[in-house]
Amino acid sequence: MSNKEISILHVNELLTKLYDSLDNDTAKKATQKAYNKINRPTKLSAKFKEVPEAIENLKSGLSRLSLAKEQEEIIYELTKLSRRSFQKGFEGLLFAGVWSAQ
Repeated sequence: MSNKEISILHVNELLTKLYDSLDNDTAKKATQKAYNKINRPTKLSAKFKEVPEAIENLKSGLSRLSLAKEQEEIIYELTKLSRRSFQKGFEGLLFAGVWSAQ
């Protein structure tokens, strides 16, 4: 299994864990939307490219909701993973200092 496949699998596991822990329909819909966005493409490279935007959209959709600590930790892990594993090129280097400060 490639690193990309492992990364996508990890993101899917975290999204599933988050979805299962939620009791708010709006939060569940936002999580399902992120999962669908990532997994809709059939090519692994296309899935890989969808992750950062899907996670940012998820965070935006959940920003006004009150989440439990466990759920916040999953969101943090998804954010950290998407920034570390799914960014490439100059953009990833540009924001490296900002991400490490969190």
